Amino acid sequence: MEKGARHRNSTEKNHPGGSESETGPGEGEGGVALKKEIGLVSACGIIVGNIIGSGIFVSPKGVLENAGSVGLALIIWIVTGLITAVGALCYAELGVTIPKSGGDYSYVKDIFGGLAGFLRLWIAVLVIYPTNQAVIALTFSNYVLQPLFPTCFPPEYGLRLLAAICLLLLTWVNCSSVRWATRVQDIFTAGKLLALALIIIMGVVQICKDFRREASRGHGLDHAHFCCPVHIWRSQWVSLHLLPEQWPSGGPSRGLFFAGAREGHLPSVLAMIHVKRCTPIPALLFTCVSTLLMLVTSDIYTLINYVGFINYLFYGVTIAGQIVLRWKKPDIPRPIKINLLFPIIYLLFWAFLLVFSLWSEPVVCGTGLAIMLTGVPVYFLGVYWQHKPKCFNNFIMLLTLVSQKMCVVVYPDVGGSSGTEVINEDTEQQWQPIASKNKD
Repeated sequence: MEKGARHRNSTEKNHPGGSESETGPGEGEGGVALKKEIGLVSACGIIVGNIIGSGIFVSPKGVLENAGSVGLALIIWIVTGLITAVGALCYAELGVTIPKSGGDYSYVKDIFGGLAGFLRLWIAVLVIYPTNQAVIALTFSNYVLQPLFPTCFPPEYGLRLLAAICLLLLTWVNCSSVRWATRVQDIFTAGKLLALALIIIMGVVQICKDFRREASRGHGLDHAHFCCPVHIWRSQWVSLHLLPEQWPSGGPSRGLFFAGAREGHLPSVLAMIHVKRCTPIPALLFTCVSTLLMLVTSDIYTLINYVGFINYLFYGVTIAGQIVLRWKKPDIPRPIKINLLFPIIYLLFWAFLLVFSLWSEPVVCGTGLAIMLTGVPVYFLGVYWQHKPKCFNNFIMLLTLVSQKMCVVVYPDVGGSSGTEVINEDTEQQWQPIASKNKD
């Protein structure tokens, strides 16, 4: 590690199990550390897999049906593609300006304060990621079972059972080995690319045959039809900043778990890793259980509509934070610095969709806001309230120790060997969260 560099994270000193006596294959000089097992091919697979989400197999149909014509659908994709490029540039600047893992959560927390960041973490970890994974698992199950039921829909219980089996299998793979997880990711990414190539080739063949088919007429427009292409832009940039502590985890929630535990917004056990396999078993088990609970819920798609509005709301809040950061801290290092016109353009487009959503579906948006606000009392009781009863702290400590022994995990060493979040001392002196500075 270079002279004059130091780590932003000091929580490993306060977490049980993070002592120097722990050893493992990913061991640094002071304890178990995340291993560097992702090569060039696997890294490319992770990025490509995040850029090309599962929605690419679903969104085009919905956009075409509601647009009413191929020409209008293409215009929508082109316009939203340009907007997504603008948003990607904004996230690129934020990522290098705030060199911390955690994506939106870290940006919102450092710019707007702990409460705003906690609400982003609350809605993402407890609702957004579990519901998204549950829907992906159900979609996969539907594709697998549909050929067995050519004349009808597959049974609902069969879909949920197969989805649960897939989730348990992938959780076991991610808990067992970093290398296995990356290989599975490589296979899935290759299959996704082959499927896209097949769709493109078949489409070109049909065009060459002068195949014509009248698209179904649209039946009105709502925010979902506009937002489908908009959601594509952010995946590569947000996932890129989640990567330092994301893998191996099977999903971007790993970066949020580590970042949340680092800031004291989540229990420290959720950021711990196995002493030998160096896999984040507690975080994986938490994600698996929460996703299985979503599979049991009968109104999972309705829940996605509720939290989808909040997810989109925080996209704009994050980009607005870029403007606030330019105003309050104009002199901090910015390896990438774009024109302020770019975030303004994106925010205008975002505001239009936000107002349209509130006007077209006020109940859905209001319910989403209510779900998000349930995190406010949790924040003040669990995070803001520092002088908790001793019995409560003892209970949390006991629960953490029991979880550590059951999963055989410790808090990871964030030393130079792990390569995570080492920041030059001069940069750290210039960069301090705006919320913390205001308190001073």
